[in-house]
Amino acid sequence: MMGGMDRPCDWFGAVAGEYARHRLTYPPEFFAAFLKRLPATTGPESPLVWDCGCGNGQAALALAERGVEVIATDASADQLAAAFPHPRIHYRCAEAAASGLANASVDGVVVAAAVHWFAGPAFNREVRRVCRPGSPMAWIGYLPMQALDPAVDAVLQRFHDEDLAPWWPPERRLVEAAYAGLDFPGREWPFPDHLQIERHWTLAELLGHLGTWSAVQRARSGGPDPLLPLSRELAACWPGEGEARVTLRWPFMGRWGAVGDAVAPGAMGI
Repeated sequence: MMGGMDRPCDWFGAVAGEYARHRLTYPPEFFAAFLKRLPATTGPESPLVWDCGCGNGQAALALAERGVEVIATDASADQLAAAFPHPRIHYRCAEAAASGLANASVDGVVVAAAVHWFAGPAFNREVRRVCRPGSPMAWIGYLPMQALDPAVDAVLQRFHDEDLAPWWPPERRLVEAAYAGLDFPGREWPFPDHLQIERHWTLAELLGHLGTWSAVQRARSGGPDPLLPLSRELAACWPGEGEARVTLRWPFMGRWGAVGDAVAPGAMGI
């Protein structure tokens, strides 16, 4: 335990407001493709998707804005309190392996930048229990950022790989491996490997995002704030004395497929 923050829901709950303001959203092309994979519903009802480990609801909001009903669960009540409201999103505080959802009640599952915290047999059993046959499930996330400005990129890569090395939780390795090695509870489809998340941020906006990283939260709980020396170092090389917008990119990654033994639908490109 570090300063009373020994679980992911503690780390992220402590910065729930900042998390809602500064965490990334995901490529619209992915959600368009995911909706095509949802099984057809009968009557006027919209498909129902479970967003597990929803955080502040970035993925849930993207689905709801496309006409999907979403049950969004997270183990952190603080995160849910700062979540984005929408009439088609129904937030619940629940652990990933104990969702409280009824058997065969959802048409799909999305886990956005979270499956590494709870992947395993218990979660896979819960997914199989709550999904209707053939439901699509996607684990999505992003690889470490790349700054197009070489000087800024060099500082950020060292900060990520060296300065924060003692503070990254072991689960971080699963993210950097694009969730490879985890047991997927169904038949997988090839995941698109050409999508990126791109932002054009000032130094202050970048520091806001970095403050939501799990390693930064753990470092703060164990000692001085690592962002203080980093901000000074970046200010010295950031264009426009920190006010210019630098292009940052994150390769979008993940795994997806049909839950259970259902045959995967035909290939649908993104």
